[in-house]
Amino acid sequence: MKIKKLLVVVMILSLVFTAVGCSSANESKEVEKQFVTIVTGSTGGTYYPVGTIFATLWNDKIGDLGVVASAQSSGGSVENLNMLKNGEAQLGIAMANLTLFAYNGEGKFQDNQFEDVRFITALWPDVTQFVVTENSKINSFADIKGNSFNVGGAGSGTEYSTNLILDILMDYDSEDFKAEHLGYFEASSAMQNGQLDGMNAEGGIPTSAVSEIAASKTAVKILEFTDEEYQKIHDVAPYYGQFIIPANLYTGVDKDIETIGIMSALITSASVDEELVYRLTKTIFENYEDISTAHRALENVVLEQALNGLPPVPLHSGAVRYYQEMGIEIPSELIQD
Repeated sequence: MKIKKLLVVVMILSLVFTAVGCSSANESKEVEKQFVTIVTGSTGGTYYPVGTIFATLWNDKIGDLGVVASAQSSGGSVENLNMLKNGEAQLGIAMANLTLFAYNGEGKFQDNQFEDVRFITALWPDVTQFVVTENSKINSFADIKGNSFNVGGAGSGTEYSTNLILDILMDYDSEDFKAEHLGYFEASSAMQNGQLDGMNAEGGIPTSAVSEIAASKTAVKILEFTDEEYQKIHDVAPYYGQFIIPANLYTGVDKDIETIGIMSALITSASVDEELVYRLTKTIFENYEDISTAHRALENVVLEQALNGLPPVPLHSGAVRYYQEMGIEIPSELIQD
């Protein structure tokens, strides 16, 4: 009898320990960390604050699933693409045209093709903003010649775009003006200190550094693009579109400014886990109310427009899975063969 009781006790304890062991194993599996670094841009632009908003959202909404997200400032689109290619980050924000160049091995990426780059979603138009001081006497793109002008951080998408625009419109190169390679806030400070005549601050609007200098004691204006100038640029670079910077978006700018821009996008690598990308994508669109009030640029990030303006670079399989679930029609050129 005692032996039977002992066996019963042993069996009960064994079941308890097994259950505890399984529970612990399951808990351990559920909280396995998945580190997500999103590379962005200059702290004075749009990419960095938006990257921070995304990282905060993911930590808050799916942190219990093990996601540990962080945003990292960078030199911008080109550097972000290279970091993804080298496995130094999992996600990034980049201009859609430069993403296409990287995928095809064109332009800056002629000897550095990144065939595994993948789109997750379109974000907003990166609006071109040629901001100049009133004291500079720059009233047109031709007037930039001989002056100091910030083309953007070295290796950034802004640097590429600024040089392209000035080359198309004025046949300028960096020897025709004093080209600086500063971050947006650094350029704003230099303009306020009288050390710089102007800058191109491409980004979703409003752009922090432009808001800063517009509200400062330094009088500034934003150069406009005529229809003729836009057409010249569009003929060479068809990924450019026409956009309006609304009146009073920036202090002292009391009229609509006609400008141009390129779509920006959230990007990743094909090697990043499908389930992870699915969850990250789903979390963005399920929390539109939260992110759209955090930064005005994110008002554009709605599910129905997720694929608008994207050139032919494949979507990540995790994003494809989410869009198919939601009934979004995916253009054939965005599907990996």
